[in-house]
Amino acid sequence: MKKLLGGAMLLSAGMFSVSAYANPADSCDGEQTIFDAYAVKGGKHVGVCYVAGNVRYVYGKDSGKPDLLLNVPADKVNFTISGNGDQSVTIPNGDYSYTVGESLRGGSSIQVWKGQKLITEIELSGETLENNIEKFSNTANANANANANANANANANDAITLNVSPKHSDAPAGRYYFWKYQLISNIDNLTINKITINNGHCQINEKSRVFMTNVREHNMLDRLNNGGRNQISEDHETPRTDWDLNTGGVYYFTVSSDSDYGKCRPREALIETNKGISTFRWKN
Repeated sequence: MKKLLGGAMLLSAGMFSVSAYANPADSCDGEQTIFDAYAVKGGKHVGVCYVAGNVRYVYGKDSGKPDLLLNVPADKVNFTISGNGDQSVTIPNGDYSYTVGESLRGGSSIQVWKGQKLITEIELSGETLENNIEKFSNTANANANANANANANANANDAITLNVSPKHSDAPAGRYYFWKYQLISNIDNLTINKITINNGHCQINEKSRVFMTNVREHNMLDRLNNGGRNQISEDHETPRTDWDLNTGGVYYFTVSSDSDYGKCRPREALIETNKGISTFRWKN
C-alpha cells in the first residue's frame, strides 16, 4: 500500500529511477496511478492504477493485507468525464461496482453499488489526493474506439466473401476487358450501401437494380390477365434491390480495364453494408 513519506524520503526516492524492491502485487506502489486518496475517517487508503493491461483497485490500511484487491481488464472499466468537470472511474466486481472520483460540488469519494442501488459512500480527503482519471479516460476511450472499429470491421468481413478475376467480352466494336467481382453474402438481411474500388479511383459499371414490390407485380399481372379489375392501391412495401442479399446471395459487378489488365488492377475494395465496412486488399 502507499506509504506516507516525509519530504527527505520523497526527495531521495525521486533521485533514483530503479527501486530496490519489485512492485508488490497487492498495491499500486510503483504503478501508473489513476486515482489515489485516503478516507477522511478511519485512515484507509484507496489506490486505482494501471498494471499491464488491467486496472487494479486496492482498498484498506497501509500496512498488512488490503481489505479489497481487484485486477480488472481495462476494457471492462468505465471512465466518466462529465460536462461540469466531475470525474470518476468505475471498477466492476460481480454484482457490485466501486466508483471512485471527484465531484466539483461533493468532493471526492468512493461509492459502492449493487446493481443500480447505492450501498455506501466513503468520503475521501483532498489533501493527499492524486487524480489522473482524465488522462486515462482519453487513452481508454481511444483504445475502446479502435477495438470497436476493428471488431466491427472483422465482423463485417465475415459477412461477405469477395472474389475477383480478369474477364473479357467480344462486341462489334471490339474486345472489352474488365475485372469481374463476385460478392457473396454469408448472412441473411445484408444490404450493400456503397462499393469503393481502389480508393475511389475506379468506378463500378453496374447500377443497383430495383425489383417490383408484391403489389406492383400483382397489379401488372392483373392488368395483363384481367384488364385491371382487381388493382391494389396501397403499397407500403419497400422495394428490394439486387443489393439486398440473404445467405448465399450473389451480386456481380465489373470494373473496366485494358488489354493487359493493368488499369484498375484490384488493390482495395471497401464494401459498406448495414453490418459495417468490409475491407479487402490484394497484393500485386
